[in-house]
Amino acid sequence: MPGSCGEFVQGFFNGEPLLITCPIEKFSTVTISDEFGGVEGLGEKSLAMLKNFKDFKFGIRLETELPRGKGMASSSADLAAVAKSVALSLQENISAEKIAELAAAIEPTDGIFFNGVVAMNPISGKAVKNISVPEKYAVAIFDYGGEVDIVQFNRRSNFQIPALDDFLNFEMVEKSALANQEILYKKNLPEIISHAKNIGAVTVNAAHSGTVIGIFFHNDDKNIDAKISEIARRFDFIKFMTKTKLTDGGFYFEKI
Repeated sequence: MPGSCGEFVQGFFNGEPLLITCPIEKFSTVTISDEFGGVEGLGEKSLAMLKNFKDFKFGIRLETELPRGKGMASSSADLAAVAKSVALSLQENISAEKIAELAAAIEPTDGIFFNGVVAMNPISGKAVKNISVPEKYAVAIFDYGGEVDIVQFNRRSNFQIPALDDFLNFEMVEKSALANQEILYKKNLPEIISHAKNIGAVTVNAAHSGTVIGIFFHNDDKNIDAKISEIARRFDFIKFMTKTKLTDGGFYFEKI
């Protein structure tokens, strides 16, 4: 199950809390087997999800590439991966909509389990609209450090989303990130956005309830690594975390 680099946009649309997902190629992985027993790697929230499946009797192991408290949808990815894999092991068909309902009952959720990029309500888990993105951009993720309580910040926003277009609006991505400064301040964010775009970035987003920002580049940009290094030197109070790619939301399976 992919995690995320924050959200492309988060705020309110027609009075409803809404975010636009930003799934990336970093994953939470669940392994289910009858060759080992017990429960490994599941935290309190994932165990709460597991309790929805009363007939589950196999061994289950959860592993993740997603750090906690950074705004990378680590909990949402864990919850969805547990729900889908356990349902499959029980030969049950479970939809993304049902997983969203179960996950939202545990905490505000990120819709990375829906296919593609979607606008969704993080409180109810309801998907509202599919959003087209021109390409699977390269993403440089930088971290301001520390951790953030998702529940505390996910329910707060002052950004009014003016419209939900069929295609991702990069200007709205940046406006959403800047509007969130009043809620979760990120040092020099306007300067980082301006500089990144001046050297060829497509857009910059922020985790609205986390510590990371994402700087997006075209995949055919041959100078991405040099640009990442230059940004890291210029803004040395943020730490380069990883380079990855935007991907589709949804589930990835491997039967062994």
